[in-house]
Amino acid sequence: MTTLKKFKTTTLANEVASYLRRQFLLSDSYPPGTFIREDELARTLNISRAPVREGLKILEGRGLLRSIPQKGSVVVGFSPEEIEELYDIRFALEDIVFREIIRRGSFTSNDYDYLKKLLGKLLLLGKSGDTRAEILLEFSTIDLEFHLYLAERSGRGIALRMLKTVYHQIQQAIMRDVATEQDIEHLVSEHLKILEALQSGDLKSLQMNRFYSYFHRRITAGPLRTNPEKEGIPGLQRNEDA
Repeated sequence: MTTLKKFKTTTLANEVASYLRRQFLLSDSYPPGTFIREDELARTLNISRAPVREGLKILEGRGLLRSIPQKGSVVVGFSPEEIEELYDIRFALEDIVFREIIRRGSFTSNDYDYLKKLLGKLLLLGKSGDTRAEILLEFSTIDLEFHLYLAERSGRGIALRMLKTVYHQIQQAIMRDVATEQDIEHLVSEHLKILEALQSGDLKSLQMNRFYSYFHRRITAGPLRTNPEKEGIPGLQRNEDA
């Protein structure tokens, strides 16, 4: 039996939310449209219903679950049109983030180095030998940290809160499409372009390439594979210290 008893009571709701989010991303246990009942999940996790209820509320707040009276919480699915709309919202909010970072001059060399190291960790995932599920989970964690870090540097609190929700919804909708090392290679190269544009204060470049997202191109034009041996990723080394 799965158990979360080892966690402190005050963190149980967050742990329930994290557990379910991992299930949404990695397993087939909770496909879109699945109803989650408090009592059943509490028995599965061997905890009381109170933290389960609060954990479900956390995910409802992120738009990953929808509460339906008398039935429970249903896992949200996203149509292609809804995914496109999520990206429109994401791009609009990130325009604000990038503009403010450059206007304030708040992107430092330390920020660049820190985020570049995160990208180095992403590169290593394809070589890690971990299972696909482990790679997806680690990828989702690092990718989210990258984008939320930038949003925080903008100083725009409302945009940050809105982006948290949008990022979680996009991940739930399409994270399983990260399938190969080449996928990760290409995404890292695109993220590195963001860092370079922010470092140089090149807002025009960021705006012209606002559809930088590998995922956006994937859902609109099908899989995009790159040849990492030919293309390479300038400025980024694949090593344990990256």
